[in-house]
Amino acid sequence: MGDIPKEQYVAHRHPLTVTAVVGSFAMAVGLVLRVSGLLVDTEKALLVSYQEAGFPLEASGQPWWAILVLLVLTYGLAFVLLEVPGLARRVLLAATFLVLVAAASPVVALWGVFWSPMVALLCAGWSAFCSAMWARQHPMPCEIVGLPGDGKVISISKEQGRRTG
Repeated sequence: MGDIPKEQYVAHRHPLTVTAVVGSFAMAVGLVLRVSGLLVDTEKALLVSYQEAGFPLEASGQPWWAILVLLVLTYGLAFVLLEVPGLARRVLLAATFLVLVAAASPVVALWGVFWSPMVALLCAGWSAFCSAMWARQHPMPCEIVGLPGDGKVISISKEQGRRTG
């Protein structure tokens, strides 16, 4: 990273900015797929399989809170992956997250509500992939190893002196 100016290098270490960009693109991909209708057949097949398994579901579409869940999952996964050091840990965390999202659909179906995790899985998967690639190319604050600067570490004697003062 010798050719990157110091101002840009410091800007790369802000996980919230990267989370906003990655999460927004992942949400855009998911919403475009949802609106385009590419996942309708898959969602109908999932609904039929749940109904055949004995879940008391109605074919009423997605619940109103599905978009809120999608927002939290997409942006949350991007942020968490940027705050975890190491590619292997990021991959393990993302895989665990995706399995839990997929497993949430039958749990919600127990309440008689059909929630298809297809869009959430695509958004979270894309968010995880982009976050992991970004963190692999740019050093994140959790990965920077170095000595703390002045004022970041306060010795115990100075702290006790300040308190008893």
